[in-house]
Amino acid sequence: MERPCSLTGTPESIEQAKRLLVQIVERCRNGPGFHGDGDGGTAVQEMLIPASKVGLVIGRGGDTIKQLQERAGVKMMMIQDGPMPTGADKPLRISGDPYKVQAAKELVLEVIREKDGDFRAGRSDFGGRLGGTSLDVPVPRFAVGIVIGRNGEMIKKIQNDAGVRVQFKADDGISPERVAMVMGQPERCQHAVHLINELIQTAQERDGFGSALRSSRVRGRGDWTMGSPGPLQEVTYTIPADKCGLVIGKGGETIKSINQQSGAHVELQRNPPPSTDPNTRVFTIRGTAQQMEVARQLIDDKIGGSGIMSNGGFGFSPFTAAPAAHQK
Repeated sequence: MERPCSLTGTPESIEQAKRLLVQIVERCRNGPGFHGDGDGGTAVQEMLIPASKVGLVIGRGGDTIKQLQERAGVKMMMIQDGPMPTGADKPLRISGDPYKVQAAKELVLEVIREKDGDFRAGRSDFGGRLGGTSLDVPVPRFAVGIVIGRNGEMIKKIQNDAGVRVQFKADDGISPERVAMVMGQPERCQHAVHLINELIQTAQERDGFGSALRSSRVRGRGDWTMGSPGPLQEVTYTIPADKCGLVIGKGGETIKSINQQSGAHVELQRNPPPSTDPNTRVFTIRGTAQQMEVARQLIDDKIGGSGIMSNGGFGFSPFTAAPAAHQK
């Protein structure tokens, strides 16, 4: 995506400015990690600044944004579509060390929140954040949506209430849990983990899992904990081939929903054993006994019947003592 840049001045000045801009763009394109993902290179992120706060972040003569850059050790640029105010929100581009970029975003939010405060007096504890900690919090898949909230509202609230940064790590597509990374001062991180675990427990009680808070430690320097209710297991579940699409859904949306609701990981076997009936499809279900049972029930709801578990006959569930009746 490109944005127009207006240049005003004498013809000679404009030509010189153009050359400098071209050099900067080329350096950015060719430089390592321009759009880095936080693995030790340079990260570039944009945050949207409300139109009414743009002047506040920039400051008179650019003083505030200069202070922000100096304190955070990053580069900041307010992306403008033109020299005249448009009344539209503006993206603020921040580049630098991945962790410092995240911390700089927090500092910008503080400036916006503390509009009437004395920013120059150093009320911000940003320096403490740079020397902060990072905690990994396992979140069962069925609770991920609760922690994030609609349009990200809940995770934003956690960040604002605790004064930390919360971000989910990349999904490996296999584990029954997602990992939320909490970054900030140790005591604030602990408060955020506490808030996350309260949401997880609420989701568990709502969905009938009961309390699953256990004594396993959060991965990092914290004491709030989240465990899985029971050991992980794996079974296969065979269904009629003509029902497979009902379980997968358009673009994989249905199977993703099953994974999120159950906390288990359900996936279609792409290369089943040669002896597999060609009129069937085999799914692998991984998780705790409770999670797998919920996943099985969700699959049965979609196909309007029962499948074949790996260790039983048609409709047999390893979680019950007797075969389930086959629904037609």
